Amino acid sequence: MSTINTVRTILVGVDGSHESDRAATLAGELAAALGAVLVAAHATGLLDVWPDHPETHGARNSHSHVELMLRGTWTDPARQSGVEPRLILRDGPPSLVLTAVADEVDADLIIVGTRGVGSSDPFGLGSTAAKLAQRSTRPILIVPGARTRSDEPE
Repeated sequence: MSTINTVRTILVGVDGSHESDRAATLAGELAAALGAVLVAAHATGLLDVWPDHPETHGARNSHSHVELMLRGTWTDPARQSGVEPRLILRDGPPSLVLTAVADEVDADLIIVGTRGVGSSDPFGLGSTAAKLAQRSTRPILIVPGARTRSDEPE
């Protein structure tokens, strides 16, 4: 079990959601502060359906577009801390991909948002975060999205 002084590798799951952006920001800040390696990973799957070109009316799975987002906007929040993340794009269910990547890179900490682009419950834990919490043997930091006053439950 690692402690804060021995965190050498941080894995962050990214998917372009607001929560993922917050997780990437925190991961970049922690990696910079600790001198740790940052790995950003995305699991492609059913949710990765994007148009190849803006003029395309039909959407289809586009790994090239997802890869561009992984290299750019999805990991830009991590780069704001001066850390250049290692990027990993894999096919498969997000919780399984993140668990496998964490083992491969020997991550000392996994950081994810509370929910990603596929979650609809604004107050619940997304399936990826919940499954990681159940399956992983590594420490996990789950980062919530920012709440506004209109988000508060009645």
